[in-house]
Amino acid sequence: MLYDRGLLSCFDAKTGQPFYLKERLPRGPGFTTSPWAAGDKIYCLDEDGQTHVLRAGDKFELLHTNPSLDSEMCMGTPALVGDRLILRTDRHLYSIRNPSRQP
Repeated sequence: MLYDRGLLSCFDAKTGQPFYLKERLPRGPGFTTSPWAAGDKIYCLDEDGQTHVLRAGDKFELLHTNPSLDSEMCMGTPALVGDRLILRTDRHLYSIRNPSRQP
């Protein structure tokens, strides 16, 4: 669960018991989008366009933070479509493709 001010909690889906509670993501100005997962990673996009990448699992492990999208506000949850990530900001619509994957 991602809270709007950059706190992240993880719960066991079967029991509801917490694995961790309210771990802080760095420099989180605000989080409006929902997190998404791909492979063994969870991605959290903040309103300034920075993507925080975590390892999926029962322990909080921030792997890295990708740079922001040059002062563009991000408030819409990205969509995964085939081999593309569709990302909408207040100024642009991006289609990011993984060139190593074929559709």
